Amino acid sequence: MSLNFADLANKKMSDIEAVPLPPVGHYRWKITKLPEITTTADGKWDILNIPVRAVEAVDVEDIAEFKGKLTDIMQSVRFMFDKNDEVAFLKSLNQVKKFFSKHVRCCEEDDEIKIALNNSVGQEFMGQIAWKADKNDPEVFFANISKTGPLD
Repeated sequence: MSLNFADLANKKMSDIEAVPLPPVGHYRWKITKLPEITTTADGKWDILNIPVRAVEAVDVEDIAEFKGKLTDIMQSVRFMFDKNDEVAFLKSLNQVKKFFSKHVRCCEEDDEIKIALNNSVGQEFMGQIAWKADKNDPEVFFANISKTGPLD
């Protein structure tokens, strides 16, 4: 199905609904693509972005009420690196190490980070979805992966 905004010009605003958020709970996630590193426009932060897709709802009470397909739940695991604070930078780096070596289990202690990034594609881990209110509009919520862990 091809969507075209011009075709929707006659749609009533009252007929437009927000896309439902995935329910809060634990999911099994698969890393879908090679992680990307970007820098914020002000140059103060580097961001490691790891795109993931839900594979299974493991401990999610309201999953039966979710209107979408489970495999359409796409998220990202993100690590923020403060380029102006060495201690904070090293803490983020340690979180990356823990994520790839202990949660995703795609590298060894002696491997370089680039090996972990390359090996991560297609690998799975456990992650918890949490809802967070928009800081500018407390009535709007976003779903994010708040915690990760290994598959047992």
